[in-house]
Amino acid sequence: MSSAPPSRLYILRHAHSGWARPGESDHDRPLDARGHEEVGRLTAYLRREAFAFDAVVCSTAVRTRETLDLIRPVLPTEIAEQNSDALYGGGVSAYFDAVRGSAGTKALLVVGHNPMIEEFTLSLAGTGDSAALATASQGFPTGGLAILEFPGPLSEIAAGTGDLRRLFDPDEDG
Repeated sequence: MSSAPPSRLYILRHAHSGWARPGESDHDRPLDARGHEEVGRLTAYLRREAFAFDAVVCSTAVRTRETLDLIRPVLPTEIAEQNSDALYGGGVSAYFDAVRGSAGTKALLVVGHNPMIEEFTLSLAGTGDSAALATASQGFPTGGLAILEFPGPLSEIAAGTGDLRRLFDPDEDG
């Protein structure tokens, strides 16, 4: 049995955003007032828990970038960051690729969209906290953060190999 600490994957759904305005693309939708409130509660949670992220992979959509920008004060100042068009338009396989491509990362934050976030989280969770699994299966909340642990490196994740430790919901945990 290995004594190495587990790898951690943090999966964050962007905070709430409004519908696209006339002439605005879906990609360009910003957070709305509710989304800003969710990020405030998420930031307080991240500060309280003091998670140590090694890297971030974030969708290029405005609402995901804005969510990341608003939590940036509680992230390490020298965190490696990658923007990914694939997380905006791709399916669950794009999320697997983004995580597997983070060789050497022990704690990765992925910022993306539903329904892919929900499907990705549930596909990874072979075991987990029953409340977190129930929340994830009922619709991953905006501004929600899933925390999964894996016995091996993130570059080798596979369906059913993760342990869903927690799913933070800013509307319930604020």
